[in-house]
Amino acid sequence: MRHLLLPALALCQGLSVPATAQESEPTKTVRSEAEPGGAGNRFSITAGADVVTEYISRGVMFAEEVSFQPQLTISMDFPELEGGIVDDAGLFVGSWGSIKLGSVPPGPAGRLTRFYETDLYAGAAFRLSERWTISATYFRYESLGNSFEGYNDLELVVGYDDSGVWQDIIPLDNFSLSPSLRLVQEAGRPGRSDALYVQPSLTPSFDARLGGASVHVAVPLMIGLSDEYYDGLDGGTETFGFFRTGLILSGKPAPEKAPGLTVRGGFDLWVPNGDVASGLDRYDVVGRIGLSWTR
Repeated sequence: MRHLLLPALALCQGLSVPATAQESEPTKTVRSEAEPGGAGNRFSITAGADVVTEYISRGVMFAEEVSFQPQLTISMDFPELEGGIVDDAGLFVGSWGSIKLGSVPPGPAGRLTRFYETDLYAGAAFRLSERWTISATYFRYESLGNSFEGYNDLELVVGYDDSGVWQDIIPLDNFSLSPSLRLVQEAGRPGRSDALYVQPSLTPSFDARLGGASVHVAVPLMIGLSDEYYDGLDGGTETFGFFRTGLILSGKPAPEKAPGLTVRGGFDLWVPNGDVASGLDRYDVVGRIGLSWTR
């Protein structure tokens, strides 16, 4: 039941680890001094929302309806933990949800049937030697619409910031690959064995000019692997779940008046393993548009 927010995209923007996200994923942020209000401000708040044409998580269909996915994260820097190889550290708590829009058949939860998923999360993030980022997060998944029984996830994300490495090799402004590895261990999964989910990813990205504005262009490349998560069509489980790519554009529409505001949009292309009972066709395209604000 997890939204992948695209860890590599978040990891390449200061000390951030998903989430987004994508499909969406919570953005857990330890804000750097370059970000709005960063210098001398221990606390930060990030609020945002996305609208997606379908809700797919880890290569499995959870809602075919257009969904509204709001998010709120509160972060706190801990500069007193910095020293040696640790050059940034912080804690974060937050919530993420997925609400079905449009026509929704009535369910046992009445009007709450639209509220497919409501998550709470808390964790810590560190940046090491200015390049490596590590985050550990606890998630609690609940459904106000009784779409599933609640359970927990324990997540570890490791990312590497390779910005500047390709400066003299690839003629694109601010090009990076943003390699990332995401590990998620389910805990207390109702009626099934707890699964270990493994997601290696690269997110090639660069800055471009579009209509006089600066736009960040990103192309996520990731695969989903697991020991127990993917049920086979003919029984048993499958190790390989999906390949995902797409295109995400993001930018700041008012960098001077509202430096903390970011808008984003694009699409995800999911190519599932045909032997997995994922609810997807041979491929699935999900459109998305959203915004976030950090203070």
